[in-house]
Amino acid sequence: MEVTIFSQISIDGKLTFGEGQSSKELFQLFGPEDIAYIHQFRGQVDGIMVGKNTICTDNPFLTNRYEPGRNPVRIVPSRTLDIPLNSNIFLDGERTIIVTTERGLDKDKRRRIASMGKEVMVCGEDLVDFDVLFRRLETEYGIHRLMVEGGGLLNWYVFERDLVDQIILMQLPIIIGGGSNITLVDGEGYNTLAFSKRFRVVEMQPSPNYTLMRYVRCEAAEEDIRLHG
Repeated sequence: MEVTIFSQISIDGKLTFGEGQSSKELFQLFGPEDIAYIHQFRGQVDGIMVGKNTICTDNPFLTNRYEPGRNPVRIVPSRTLDIPLNSNIFLDGERTIIVTTERGLDKDKRRRIASMGKEVMVCGEDLVDFDVLFRRLETEYGIHRLMVEGGGLLNWYVFERDLVDQIILMQLPIIIGGGSNITLVDGEGYNTLAFSKRFRVVEMQPSPNYTLMRYVRCEAAEEDIRLHG
């Protein structure tokens, strides 16, 4: 599976203006063609994954509004299934998978989610097992290209498991600051260079509202450069 972290960030790597705040405020700085780019990328992948907090704060549809019929499968990891059932992802006919754990499985809520035409996958005992999850998404659901639009914690989990192939950032020319604000990657972090995850810059493209930056994991970078120039 090819996994892409896709995110809109400030110069200093912030995703929002504070804990519990929606990232949609940043989207006011994008033009219509910028929003179209985000949606069209969704049309190129098989699945899109966001964390539970994104559902609760942004309440997105996670669809491709610019290309009807080319919507990715929506995947939301949630250790305890505590996702509001009036969220937009439950209110349409698009395929949606909520991933939870053995310990966090609420059987009644699972039945309610199933009655809305959505799926619940159990993957892990106490925490979602992302290694197993990604293998199952590929083998059981045919998801070969996955777009992760995570918050800092979800992004940390997939980076920490060494599951990310490329990063695409739309970096806005603003500074947000704040030591407690959500960044592109939060979690435990690394305290030595030896354990950090290494990527190589393969594209940098300025536009009026943001700078597009694309990174590929080091072991795949040479092949990517050979294919794309």
